[in-house]
Amino acid sequence: MLDRTAWIGSEVFSPPVLVAAMLASLAVVTDPRWALTTVISVFAFAVVPQGVAIAMTLRGRASDKFIVNRHQRHLFYAIVMASTLLGAAATALVTESTWVRWTCVIAVGLVMMVAAINLVFKISLHGLISALSAVVIASAFSWWVLLVGIPVWALVIWSRVYLRRHSAGEVAAGSVLGFAAAGVLLAAAGIPMRIT
Repeated sequence: MLDRTAWIGSEVFSPPVLVAAMLASLAVVTDPRWALTTVISVFAFAVVPQGVAIAMTLRGRASDKFIVNRHQRHLFYAIVMASTLLGAAATALVTESTWVRWTCVIAVGLVMMVAAINLVFKISLHGLISALSAVVIASAFSWWVLLVGIPVWALVIWSRVYLRRHSAGEVAAGSVLGFAAAGVLLAAAGIPMRIT
């Protein structure tokens, strides 16, 4: 039972899934061209990173698709940085949403920060993205959504420690950075128009 629950926390709520949900949520709520914005941003910020991680795993350049060994992450971060920069530029050209634009800017900054941190310390992307998405999705729809987002975040960080993919310190560091990034986004872009 615990193994299955940990798998759900780690796989079902993986960073690409949560990034896609976060970007789609913001686009739907704040952008009249939400479909185009969603396709471009999700492709650059979720599909490409996941595809790179899987390709690296299949070619033996990474231990698994989550690239647990931080020394194997350098090529991954270089490719993801290129994808996020191009994706942010393309998204900025099509979106009418200040929120989506700010999210792209913060995403580029987070990739740079995590790549730099990774040189000396392994930080949990699962912790970072689950914390960030919990706050951002709630701010897009309703703060009541935190009643789901915070338990999902807790499940994700527990699963990473339970599966021995990260230490408690690594998921804590990722979570702190994710919540801080959400705070920066709220301060920079304000709170988006909510459906409720």
